[in-house]
Amino acid sequence: MANIKNKTLTLVLKKSTNFILLAFIIIVAFLYVCFAGVAVRTLTILEKSKVEMQSLSIEVSEMESKRLALENEVDLEKALALGFIEVNHQTFIIKENKKTALSLNVE
Repeated sequence: MANIKNKTLTLVLKKSTNFILLAFIIIVAFLYVCFAGVAVRTLTILEKSKVEMQSLSIEVSEMESKRLALENEVDLEKALALGFIEVNHQTFIIKENKKTALSLNVE
């Protein structure tokens, strides 16, 4: 009688252990799928932002080249035509460290 009881108890324990192990495997598989999905979404966002950064960098480079081209077109005649004036008597303001000099626009 005790032998049958032990066999029954062993079978019940094996059954519950198998059920717990199966539940653990299912939970781990579910978490793996969730984390893999998050990783794929993150990589997709990173790739999109990389492409956007490259296009913005190209756009900034084009704008800088346009600015340099416009800046190189300005000469004395054009500046005078735009309303700038040539200063006859320049007064300089010098800081204490004497590294920079500022021009005061005085006629």
